Amino acid sequence: MKQIEIGNMPHPDYFVQSEIDRLRVNVSFFGTEKKVLMITSSGPNEGKSYISMNLWNELAKAGKRVCFVDADMRKSTIRTTFQVSTGSDDYIGLSHYLAGYVEAEDVIYTTEREEAFFIPTSTMINPSLLLEGDRFRDLVKLLRRRFDYVIVDTPPLGIVSDGQRIATMCDGVMLVVRAHVTSREAVRASIQQIQQVECPLLGIVLNRVEGKRTKGYYAKTYYSNDSGRSSSKSEPVKRTIAPVQEVSAPADLDLDIPNLDEILGIQKDEADHEQSAAEE
Repeated sequence: MKQIEIGNMPHPDYFVQSEIDRLRVNVSFFGTEKKVLMITSSGPNEGKSYISMNLWNELAKAGKRVCFVDADMRKSTIRTTFQVSTGSDDYIGLSHYLAGYVEAEDVIYTTEREEAFFIPTSTMINPSLLLEGDRFRDLVKLLRRRFDYVIVDTPPLGIVSDGQRIATMCDGVMLVVRAHVTSREAVRASIQQIQQVECPLLGIVLNRVEGKRTKGYYAKTYYSNDSGRSSSKSEPVKRTIAPVQEVSAPADLDLDIPNLDEILGIQKDEADHEQSAAEE
């Protein structure tokens, strides 16, 4: 196998790292049948790739044999954000495999971590037709046999249908929600899309919680830009993740997702309280 280099792997601070580790532990409770995990969001800039990369890395550190699949073929930022390089001009990945130019073995790269493997991608204008074929399904079957876990990073559900197609081939979905940004309506729409294809919603990962330690969630300020790269010139960004919120049955769609109002930060009384405090 060829090797791929990740030049800008995130190094979360203590509090963020603790929550990522908690997420890894929660994933282990999904059971041995939940191996191919799709991680997505409702819209862009919610942190799905940051969560995906850190979970993949954490699982490998724990001794699990795990493969990361960059399936955002329309507008992947992983290559630039995390400085992913094959060491040559040849950047052969998922899109080449789906188009039939190469075989699966040609797109599975090793990394510097023994148990961590990586399938990159390159940008395509319309990968929908490729996803409708059998090659992606065949690839998932191969990866399922070979790895303990497969982390699949997809485009946001609220933008294109690619994620919904990919979900039909995965064992479950984790939805990344950005606190104080993602709307309740967007989350509900994403859940509906997941349930339409009868893929289990394993949980919701809350990202970028702001404020002090309140309501059971930790928050820790560290300096980064939106790509997660450390920078002393950038504005402080408060980022953390909450434990996966379990959504166990399709019937939950008709009820409130646990603490959804709370984790989205859209409760009117809280907003009023913050405004009052600011005025004081």
